[in-house]
This record gives sequence, structure tokens and C-alpha cells, in this order.
Amino acid sequence: MGHYDTCSYISGDNMEVFGVCCTEPVGTPPQQEPDVQRLGILPPAIPMQLPPQLSSLHRGILSALSPEWAFGAGGLNVRQIPPGWPPAIPPLPTHPPDHTAPTHPPSIIAGVTTKPPTSVMATTWPTKPQMTTKPTTKQTWPPMYPTQPSRPPTQPAVDGSCGNKNIRSIETDDERIVGGQNAEVNEWPWIVALFNGGRQFCGGSLIDDRHVLSAAHCVAHMTSWDVARLTARLGDHNIRINTETQHIERKIKRVVRHRGFDMRTLYNDIAILTLDQPVSFTKNIRPVCLPSGGRMYTGQTATVIGWGSLRESGPQPATLQEVTIPIWSNSDCRLKYGGAAPGGIVDHMLCAGRANMDSCSGDSGGPLMVNEGGRWTQVGVVSWGIGCGKGQYPGVYTRITAFLPWIQKNSK
Repeated sequence: MGHYDTCSYISGDNMEVFGVCCTEPVGTPPQQEPDVQRLGILPPAIPMQLPPQLSSLHRGILSALSPEWAFGAGGLNVRQIPPGWPPAIPPLPTHPPDHTAPTHPPSIIAGVTTKPPTSVMATTWPTKPQMTTKPTTKQTWPPMYPTQPSRPPTQPAVDGSCGNKNIRSIETDDERIVGGQNAEVNEWPWIVALFNGGRQFCGGSLIDDRHVLSAAHCVAHMTSWDVARLTARLGDHNIRINTETQHIERKIKRVVRHRGFDMRTLYNDIAILTLDQPVSFTKNIRPVCLPSGGRMYTGQTATVIGWGSLRESGPQPATLQEVTIPIWSNSDCRLKYGGAAPGGIVDHMLCAGRANMDSCSGDSGGPLMVNEGGRWTQVGVVSWGIGCGKGQYPGVYTRITAFLPWIQKNSK
């Protein structure tokens, strides 16, 4: 049987184990190929022709996409990649991700945001206090132990208000974004430009001093490596000129997307990004209001803003754009889309737009807003659509009123 002793050896699953083993030399474990997904290394690009039914990064007939397609830079070619590889710019939906297991570490991205636990002595208390026959002082049960101070509450807007835009002058610019126009400098103080590795790819809106509301499809395939490269720019206007405005940048420390997000149907297309540091509110940086009830907003005029393309498959501007569009009823929107909507037009979606007036590629995650008594309330998040500015297909937005409890829970 041979002589046995205790030593370290390599088990069948390539783990080093301490225990009883033979005195024969221990072999070295087989060499493994590096885990390129863990290291954040992308596979080599394989240029391919863009499917003809897709015309932009942000829009297309989503149901016709193959699970292996992801958009390349500018939407001009594609890279064939295994599911889960993050492209340089987050793609629009190609297939539903696996939600049974988290795709990111809980400290970076999770389905639910949790508060750090307080530090309380772990003691088992009796069912009632032990007292002398003549207590000299009144006792409180159980005794209170000091806890770690919780993080400060989110900061309310300046003077307790939200949604106060900076007034436009009468003169406007001629440059258009699918029927819109240039916004004035710092006109919309809650707009956020999201950058991945220095390139703007989506928008968002500031809802308090440390949280940004955006679309889940903007961050759906991101790993912790991608999240570490994310930055949010606030108070900006021309994103290609750093000296035009007194904007600030914040890193993103946490990304929370809705657990029910479906990449194919774009159900529950909503996400919250947490800034690494809170921002101080100024005239040019302050939050938008969120709705308080279940209003549908059908027939109201709304405004959408962003740095998205000026036309379908067109260039993206450097200057923030705005366009005013009507909100549709969901029933009319369902009739227009018919079977073209990958999962149908459901109640937590909102439709808005008209011919030649629409959001487009690059506007994803940005706010759709209505003016309520002089204050601007965000009612939608730019999500998806077929083409840009096609009259028969309005833009589709995530309906904010359907997610108010979720937003409140994940922005604590």
C-alpha cells in the first residue's frame, strides 16, 4: 500500500487540497486557457454585413435579430460574439439575457439595491428583563446599542423644488434632430450624458443628488470592467467642447437594472445608475420631477431631449437637441405597430411622436417630459422604435408611473 503522510496535493477539480496523500511527487495542475470574459478581453472582430432590415444602432425590427448579433461602432458592421460579451457601445436588444443568475458582482450591478448592514452586537436577549425587587432606574428593553451612522439621505432640489428649467430666449437655432432644434445652454439642468471609455452612448436624467435614471438596454451587457469605465457628465451642452460650460463628471459606482428586463421585447427597460459622489445642486445642475400618480398623459404635448442622431442612420450632434411631440394612447399605438412590435405594446410602455419628429439613435435612456404648472415632470425613458420619425411608428418609451415603487426602492 505504500507509505502515507499529510501533504498538499491537486484534486480532480484542479484545487489544492491539504490532507493524506502518497509520498510520491505531486504533479502540477494542467494549464488552463485564460478566462477572456473575466479579463475583459473581447474576441477579435469579424466584419459582417449589417442585416438589411436594421437601419440604426437604436432601432430596428427587433424580433428579426439573431442571438449572436451585436452592433459594432457606428452600426456600420457587426461582430459575431457569444452572449454576454459587451461591445464598445451597448447594443439594442438581440436576445433575452439569463436572469436566473446575476451577470455582475452584487457590489457593482444587481437586481436589487441593498443598504449596508448596521453594526449591532449579536446578543440573544431573554424574553423579559431581569429586574431586582426594587429597581433604582427605569430600564428599556432591549438595551439600545449604537449603530454605524447610515449614509445621508438624498439631497432635495434647491429650495425644495424640482423640474425648474432655465428659460429659453425667443431666438432658436435651425439645426434639427428629427424635427427638433438645438436646446439652449443649460436649458435642461437634469440631462445626463453617459460615456463609456470617453464615448457618449446613451442619455439619462438626474432624479436626486446621486442617482441617474436611464434605460436597461444601455447597460444590459456590461461587465464590472465596463461599469468601471462609465462616467456621467452633468451640466453639459456641447459634449465635444470641454470649456463651453461648467459641467462636472462623476464615475458610476453601481448599476441596477430591472430584474424583469427582456432584451428581445424590451419589457421593463429601466435602470438606475448611482454616482460615486453626490452632486451639489446649482442653477445648471438640478433634478427633474417624477410623477406622483397613475396618469396616462394621453394627448398631452411632451418634450424629449438628447444627443441622438439628427436623422435615421445620420450623424449625432455635439449640441443637446430637443423636440416636442404628442403622447399617444396605448390602444392607438398597438394598432399602428400591430405585429411589428417584438412583444407588443404593453401597459408599462408609453408611445409618443409624429412624422419627422422623434427620438433616435443615441437618445436611449434620456427623458420624455411634460410641463405641469411650470415644472417639468419626466413621464418616459427613451426605449425603442422602428426607424426614426416614421409617422406610422411613434417612439416607444418606458412609462415612469408604472415603476415608481421600483425607482423609490432602488434610489434609497
